[in-house]
Amino acid sequence: MSQEDIYLQSYPFTTAAAIIGYVDRKVCAVLIGGRSVIGVLRTFDQFGNLVLHDATERIYLSETRQYAESQLSQIYLIRGENLLMMGDLDIDSEDEAVRGWERIDYIEGYNKFKKNVKDAKDRAYKYAKQISYKGAYAGGFQFM
Repeated sequence: MSQEDIYLQSYPFTTAAAIIGYVDRKVCAVLIGGRSVIGVLRTFDQFGNLVLHDATERIYLSETRQYAESQLSQIYLIRGENLLMMGDLDIDSEDEAVRGWERIDYIEGYNKFKKNVKDAKDRAYKYAKQISYKGAYAGGFQFM
């Protein structure tokens, strides 16, 4: 083994190549919008785009300790720009995250999730408007 091989093995990958260890393993991908997709990672590319097989979408409603999970296993193509984080799952302890949580219908959970997102955006908009009147920059909002 050469000195270069030892160096490369100890070098932490910070590119999409770091994902190679997760191929053909069950992973949980958390998306920018707050949704989670759980499935088997089949492939990826240099942009961080993922293909998850036998995947289900899970929505967590932490305020009410409820969660919703889609019933259909599907193939998901996730664009790298929408991926917040990803990690592998231990199959034996996969459901530990929702122990003590109430499972609700997926459509009901999705509607509650969308309402929570809309309410949070409205609160942020009102707050930004209030501080902009005091001369502070309000994070991209323009008030005339």
